[in-house]
Amino acid sequence: MKEGQLKSSNRSGCLMYLALIYAFPMLAALAVLPLGVVYLCFRAGEIGNGLFVLAVEAGAVYLFIKYKRKGKKEEAPKNPNTAVLRTEAGGVQLGNPFRGVFVLGAAGSGKSESIAVPLLSEFVRMGFAGVVYDFKFPTLAKDVQSFVNAKGSVLRHFYLDFNNPAASYRVNPLNPRYLPNTSYAREYAQAIISNLMKESIKKPDFWTRSATDLLTACIWYLKEERPDICDLPHVLAMITSNDTALLKTLQKNVQTAQMTVSIYNAMERGADSQVSGVIGTLQGAIAQINTPELMFLFSGDDFSLDVNDPQNPIILTVGSYPTLTQTFAPLCSLVITVATKLMNQPDKHPSFVLLDEAPTVFIPNIEVLPNTGRSNKIATVIMCQDIAQLEDGYGREKADVLFASCNSHFYGRVASSKTAEILSKQFGKADKVYITSNEGRNTRKFGKTFGRSETIQERDVIKPSEFLNLQVGEFAGLAVESNKPTFRTRFKQAQRPQPAELKKPDFSGSVSDYYKRVRYDINKMLEIGGTAGEYDRDTMKLNETKRNFFGVEY
Repeated sequence: MKEGQLKSSNRSGCLMYLALIYAFPMLAALAVLPLGVVYLCFRAGEIGNGLFVLAVEAGAVYLFIKYKRKGKKEEAPKNPNTAVLRTEAGGVQLGNPFRGVFVLGAAGSGKSESIAVPLLSEFVRMGFAGVVYDFKFPTLAKDVQSFVNAKGSVLRHFYLDFNNPAASYRVNPLNPRYLPNTSYAREYAQAIISNLMKESIKKPDFWTRSATDLLTACIWYLKEERPDICDLPHVLAMITSNDTALLKTLQKNVQTAQMTVSIYNAMERGADSQVSGVIGTLQGAIAQINTPELMFLFSGDDFSLDVNDPQNPIILTVGSYPTLTQTFAPLCSLVITVATKLMNQPDKHPSFVLLDEAPTVFIPNIEVLPNTGRSNKIATVIMCQDIAQLEDGYGREKADVLFASCNSHFYGRVASSKTAEILSKQFGKADKVYITSNEGRNTRKFGKTFGRSETIQERDVIKPSEFLNLQVGEFAGLAVESNKPTFRTRFKQAQRPQPAELKKPDFSGSVSDYYKRVRYDINKMLEIGGTAGEYDRDTMKLNETKRNFFGVEY
C-alpha cells in the first residue's frame, strides 16, 4: 500500500470515529425518550396514554426489525431450476445449472462438503434424476439417500457397490435395448478399453484399435444372435475362449465379420503372432475385471439405466473405492457411459451428472456433455483436484475442452503454483488507483508545500498466491446467470437430515454357480465342447462332470 493511500485511510477512519461520537448519543436519546414518556404517564396516573405510547414504540421496533430482515433476505430465484448454495455472504444462485459446473480444489479444500453435497441437496429438492460417481463409496450415496428420504421425493435411489457386489443392486449395461446400432456398441467398448489401457487415451495404436474392434464385435454378435445372454459376463467369456472358435463364430454375422476381418484374415494366412497379439492383449487387459464377484453384479436388471425417463426417474450412484480405482474404473465408465447416452436425449426429465474425482474414470466424449446436454436439461458437475490431474486422466486437449465447456467455476485451495496462475487469469486484471501525497518546506517563503499525485496500475483481481492460501470451504469463482457473477467467500455445509442407511436389495444367489453358467452358455454357443453336463436354470446350478471351462476333458 502506498503512503498516500495509508493517510487517506486514516482520514476516513477519523471521520467515521467523529460521526459515531455525535450520532450515538442522539440515537440513544431517541430510544430512551419514549420510555421516559411512558414512565411520566404512569406516574401521573395516565395509564392509558402510557400504554398507548408503549404500544407505538413496540410497533416501531417490530417494523424496524422486520424491515432489516427483509433487507437481508435473499431474493427468491425466479427460475424453478435454480440451485442455491449458502455462503457466509449470502446465497450464490446458479440460475441455469444446465450450463455446466466445474469444481477444482486440492484434497481437504472442502469440495464435497461445501459444493457437492449442497448441490445434491438442491438437485433432489428440485426433483432431478441423475447419476453420481461416488469415488469414496458410500459417502455421497448415503447423502443422496438421506435427501431423498427427508424431502419426500418421488425419486428412487439405486446404487452399484463394486467393492461388495453381493450387497449391491445389479444392472446390465449391455442390454439389447441400449444398443440401437453398432456406434453404441463401439463407444461402450471404448469405455472399457480406455480405462483398461490408459495409454490408448492419448496415443491409440494398432493393438488397442484391434482390441476395441474385437470387443465391439463380441457385444454386437450377442445383441444380434443371442440377445438372451447379451451382457458383460458373456462378452468377457467369449473373449477368453478359444481363439479359432471365437473368430469363426463371429464370421457368421455380416457386421461382426467386417469388424474382425483383419484379424480373421491374419489367422487364415497363418499369422498366429498377429492374432495372438491382438487377442492376447485384450485377454490380459480384461483379466482384472473378469472375476466371479464383479461379473455377478452384471447378472441382472434391478433397474433401468434410462435414469431420466419421465415416467420413472431415478438417481443412480456408481460407487468406486480409492484403493481399487484402476480395477473398478472400466466398469464404472461403462455404466456411466450408457446412462449418459440415454440421458442426453430430448423430452426427458431434468437430470444431472455429478462426477466426484472425475479424472479417476475416463468417460468417452464427456467433454461435450456440458454443451450438448444443456438443451436436454442435464446439469453436468465435474470435480477434480488439479488441472494437471485432469490432463493426466483425459489428455491435454480433452481437459482443455472440458474446462472451457463448463460455464460456472468454483476454485478452492490448490497446491500447484502453475494451476494457481491459470486460475488467477480467469478473473483477469483490474485498474487500481494509487494516491501519493508529499509535504515539503519552502525555505524562501518560510512556508509549507503540499503535493498529491494519482497513478493507475493494472493488478490481478485475485493473485495466484491467494489460491494457495484459501481456507477450507473458501472458494472463488465465476457463475453465469447468477446473482453473483464473481465471488470469493466461504461456503456453508449442507443441512443434512437424519442419516439414512442404504437399502439393500433382496436377492440370494450363488456367485460361483452364475459364473459357471456363463461359461457353459458360451462354450455351447461356440461349439467347443462345453456342453457336457446339464445346466438347471431353476436352481441356477451347472452339473459339470468331466470338462473344464474350455471343454477339455480332465
